[in-house]
Amino acid sequence: MNHSPDNFNYRSLFDLNNDAILIINLSGEIQNGNAASEKVIGYSLSEMQNQAFISFIEDKEQARRCFADMMSGIKTDTNIQLLHKNGKRINCLVKCIPLDKSDIKKGLFLALKDMTEYDSLMNKYHQSELFFKIIAENVQDVILLMNEHREYLYVSPSVEGMFGYDKKTVEGMLQQDPFFYNHPDYSEQLNQVYIDSRKTGKPFQIIIKILHKVNGWIWTEVKGTPVFDEEDNFRQMVLVASDISMQKEMQEKLEYYAYHDPLTGLPNRRYFEKCLTESIEKLNLTEQFFSLILFDIDDFKTVNDTWGHEIGDQVIQEVARRTRQVIGEEGIAARLGGDEFIVLLYRCDNEEALKEVIQKLQNIMLEEIVTEKTSIAITNSIGATICTTKYMSETYYFKSADVALYEVKHEGKNQYHINNS
Repeated sequence: MNHSPDNFNYRSLFDLNNDAILIINLSGEIQNGNAASEKVIGYSLSEMQNQAFISFIEDKEQARRCFADMMSGIKTDTNIQLLHKNGKRINCLVKCIPLDKSDIKKGLFLALKDMTEYDSLMNKYHQSELFFKIIAENVQDVILLMNEHREYLYVSPSVEGMFGYDKKTVEGMLQQDPFFYNHPDYSEQLNQVYIDSRKTGKPFQIIIKILHKVNGWIWTEVKGTPVFDEEDNFRQMVLVASDISMQKEMQEKLEYYAYHDPLTGLPNRRYFEKCLTESIEKLNLTEQFFSLILFDIDDFKTVNDTWGHEIGDQVIQEVARRTRQVIGEEGIAARLGGDEFIVLLYRCDNEEALKEVIQKLQNIMLEEIVTEKTSIAITNSIGATICTTKYMSETYYFKSADVALYEVKHEGKNQYHINNS
């Protein structure tokens, strides 16, 4: 089991989130959930596990359509009405995040935000301007009201909690920049969606970075709704800003774990195949040749059998570190699984250059690996291929390196063999 801080942080994001988070499989069955899911839906995790998610939704037909849209990627969020165990109906905003962005079939994270209190506040807002003030001063999101001249008529007190600035400072900031201190990379895009919303009358939604007084740039979701008078003239823009830093952090960690080996931190097979595809495309278009190096640790099973898997894992980690040290920025190293590694050298197009890298790998591996219990000497067998043939598949080049590695094993290990492909 991996006890790295990254995994601990990821688990904390899941368990301590105030919103309900469910994990469902391709069939729509609940596989797991956090503590908040029990509170929102009313059932224990053991009661919900292996149950169809739609069985907890009021409108079954709507649920089927939404689930199909989520699995196909048509939409990632929707509003639904959940059936609480006590019989009450709970309005929820459901956000869909793939477990693996490259393969939706692996299942989904469903983040369910209980909208009961929020909906109640919004109903009060529509009743009168007085109720609007009640909402604005009691929600965590920042609510702003901007007129047609981009002057702010109202800024909710929650701005201090979200961005760290007191109201007086914010008022001064807004005179300089009507859209706060938004990151320069998003200024043009934010301005454009604002203009488009005024022209079309349609609400907008955008994710940008806004400068927090203490924490620096934070991910913020901004929603804007244009307001028109009876003669259809634009009068105001209602803006709601939400801090989505935690959601972004969770998404980034999920993406990291989808493409990296948890033991070594090296890219995994999936990420390597993506890089290999890109190199093949460059070869086909510009004749930029590249090389592959496939290697494993000789007699690694003996290490595990003698010293145990804990020491074996330390050996794997050290081999990964040394490989990364040799390759540097010249290519990418990945762990395929077990004691098998593969290297892609972006611009290595001749045998002499390839031999130089291989010899560096072999030499650095000869240094004894010092673990908690012992020092271990290892060797490795290397199969390599120089990739120059255009319009071939990933399998073609990989097999060429694999055949070269087989030749080394047949000849007695601790050697290398180079093919051309």
